[in-house]
Amino acid sequence: MRRFHDPLHSHAKSLLRGVTLTEVLMSLMIMSIGVSAVIVLFPISVLRSVQATQLTNAAILKRNIESELRQNPKLIFDPNGDYDLATNDVQRLQALTEHFQGAAARNYIVDPAGFYAFYRQDNDGDGDVDQNDDFFAMSFGNYGGAPTFPVGTPASFRALPRFDGRVMSQFLSTTPPLLSAAPGSYPLPANTQDALSTLALRRARLGDGRTVQLDTFALAPLTRTLGGNPYLVGVELVDSVSEDDLSQIPTSANSNPGNLIDDPENSEIVIFSENGNFSQTFPLTHIDASRRAVFWSEYDDDTGGSAWSDLNRNNLEDVRPLPREFRGTAGRVVLRSSRAADFTWLLTVRRSSDGNVSSADIVIRHNVGITLEDERAFPAAIEAGTNIVGVKNWADGTEPNIKRGQFMLDPVNARWYRISAVTLRPTYTISDPDEILFWQEFDYQVELETAAVQSSGQQPQTTPALPFVPSAVIFVPHIVDVYPLSSMSFPESL
Repeated sequence: MRRFHDPLHSHAKSLLRGVTLTEVLMSLMIMSIGVSAVIVLFPISVLRSVQATQLTNAAILKRNIESELRQNPKLIFDPNGDYDLATNDVQRLQALTEHFQGAAARNYIVDPAGFYAFYRQDNDGDGDVDQNDDFFAMSFGNYGGAPTFPVGTPASFRALPRFDGRVMSQFLSTTPPLLSAAPGSYPLPANTQDALSTLALRRARLGDGRTVQLDTFALAPLTRTLGGNPYLVGVELVDSVSEDDLSQIPTSANSNPGNLIDDPENSEIVIFSENGNFSQTFPLTHIDASRRAVFWSEYDDDTGGSAWSDLNRNNLEDVRPLPREFRGTAGRVVLRSSRAADFTWLLTVRRSSDGNVSSADIVIRHNVGITLEDERAFPAAIEAGTNIVGVKNWADGTEPNIKRGQFMLDPVNARWYRISAVTLRPTYTISDPDEILFWQEFDYQVELETAAVQSSGQQPQTTPALPFVPSAVIFVPHIVDVYPLSSMSFPESL
């Protein structure tokens, strides 16, 4: 049989031809290059997202404290609140002049969170909490944990005075005389440390955000009959909730430190109606974990039968009935506690010799825990008009934690600078005389983004030859940003 050539069939067969190994490898190489480029972008994008979130929160907190300063300039002029406790003009004058009576105390820091991170703690490690320990709270900066600072240290090495932002003054007594009490001997009520720390973080933190502790459902309503009328005062939660789920949640009953803080309300309960159309938020007053019972009233239910207790100390019997739309029942229940103080502020205040505020900065810190090493000061020298700072290790070999983009504090002049570059002592031979002299004294060359405003210490010069007079700098970690209050005008006095 004669066979005829079919051009269409031949073309189809050619289209079914496979690919070579070389083509496969080339494709894989091209694809791997593209995928690698995309993968590299993921950690960068995550980092940028974190930075953007931190800067956004810092800007919000900065605006909050600006508004508070406009309403309450005493935070700057009377940062420890002793002016409010003064009973006569002499005491008022003392309370005001203590903040600018001399160059060593003219600049200071208002830092509620930092103050109570160290107040009434064994900071020097001697097993005893005394006046020396309180110096760490009352001074921003330390020199290797020496308990005697700032007493006995060179004037240029003295730390900045630190105040608690008018927290302790709520509990101080005016007798003995206001300013005569030594640090650590203030006449405080018993068991106030937790209360002071709670108030300080409440004052210093960002807003009142909440963290969900438990998201579950109500099993049965809990009622209390008052004046012949039944009130829904709490709910029993479903069986899947354990006692351990509830035992660690703060409430008005178990988180009222020292019974000194009015209306703590560290947690709240959100109750939803059974159809989910309505919700109501109340303070979480107390929990009976053994019964899986949670309450938003200051009364227990009829089964519990305990008497009314003023848990928030407002002198009111808070029953807080649910709206009638709930029809005496509840569906979903969410327990939320106050968000941790992840962002806090501190103020750096610089005052002139006449007592007026010359300038101030709002410093926003990402609060991941404050330690003594965070405030260790290192020998250094700053020359006004230049952006080069020389820094030394401590004699015991302790090295500073210097990072590009981090902030550096000049505690002598209460000035903050952002670091743009860090150079370690070179290992190669140096021929330039100025560099030789510099590296004979310093272990690090820190370059600032802006020129230093004021000198601190003295760098060695070739002509004439001058000795190295050390000052100090502090590399405070977790500083998000520093905002100068240049747009605000301050009164001359209170």
